[in-house]
Amino acid sequence: MMLLALLLAIDAVLHAVVVFRFGTKENMPFLVFLVIDAALAALVYLAVPYCVWATLILSAIGLTGLTVTFNKPQREKTLDRIIWVVDAMIVVCAIYLLATS
Repeated sequence: MMLLALLLAIDAVLHAVVVFRFGTKENMPFLVFLVIDAALAALVYLAVPYCVWATLILSAIGLTGLTVTFNKPQREKTLDRIIWVVDAMIVVCAIYLLATS
């Protein structure tokens, strides 16, 4: 659970970097997932019931959205690639936690 909370916190920070670096106008989904990831990190840290399910569902939605719209913004995409990897790690970690519990 602590690894999942840490990954969510890292993902929130990466989303914040994208928003602060490139602005909120074209990066509103990153701002939304910044708030979602920060809230999920707190919920996972506090071990709120069903927070792992919420993490799995919302992270899978975010991962799918990032994959579909990857080439849409005309900017440098290194942070997007890093976010994609961290989101994938979050999904795998959540699936593992659900499978072993």
